[in-house]
Amino acid sequence: MSKKFISIILLIGAILMFLPYWFMLIVSFETIEEASSVPPRLFPLNPITNNYKEIFIKLDFARYFLNSLFVTLTLVFSQIFLCSLAGYAFARLYFPYKNAIFLIFLSVIMLPGIVLLIPRYIILKNLGLINTLTGVILLEIFSEFGIFLYRQHFLSLPIEMEEAAIVDGASIWKILWHIVMPLSKPITLSFGLLVFIYAWNLFLWPLIVITSPEKRTLPIAIALLQGQYFSNWGVIMAGGIIASLPPIILFLFTQKSFIEGIAFSGLK
Repeated sequence: MSKKFISIILLIGAILMFLPYWFMLIVSFETIEEASSVPPRLFPLNPITNNYKEIFIKLDFARYFLNSLFVTLTLVFSQIFLCSLAGYAFARLYFPYKNAIFLIFLSVIMLPGIVLLIPRYIILKNLGLINTLTGVILLEIFSEFGIFLYRQHFLSLPIEMEEAAIVDGASIWKILWHIVMPLSKPITLSFGLLVFIYAWNLFLWPLIVITSPEKRTLPIAIALLQGQYFSNWGVIMAGGIIASLPPIILFLFTQKSFIEGIAFSGLK
């Protein structure tokens, strides 16, 4: 198969993946009538910016943005910390039933997330954490995928440096934070970016847990602009464009490290 043919296929795929975002961008600059037209236009007839002004009028945008930022950053740092610890334990330490416990962790990945919603809600209710951002965060701070990713990466690292550090009297903590983690920066950046995108777009779980308007995250606040009988799609799409900027900007600045981490881990 020639490189030109592969390039054409990749280009077509890239265009198809970009089209929804392009239509969202176009609708955000259209009037109510134009946004409701069928079929949708590839370019706005009379571009307007009122939708971007109105999104800040209809929503307490700064509050919802900060709520999402707080949840996202907390999940990024907590998942990196906890998953690296667990991944190192499964890769290097020896304890009873290690492989069996790891298989149990992996089996959770196969469960649809929606199956766990009711049990998780009951746990939060018993803890008194319903309608709190802490409740949203608490049951999301652990990632089975993150444990698997770190474990596989740590297994691929040469063990000689760790053994030399043990001979010199270094503790497990010093080995992990001063030797292993510095060697794992590409993986950490890649995983951190994936967690950021996941947490920033988190919708169903916060929608169930949060009931107070002032504690809503940005995706929920934007989604609730849609009415039963009427929706101003221009305003909703403007909110969606603004909400999508943080992960896009973050990816643009970290894409080189992200690709290196994916290639280094052998992740497909």
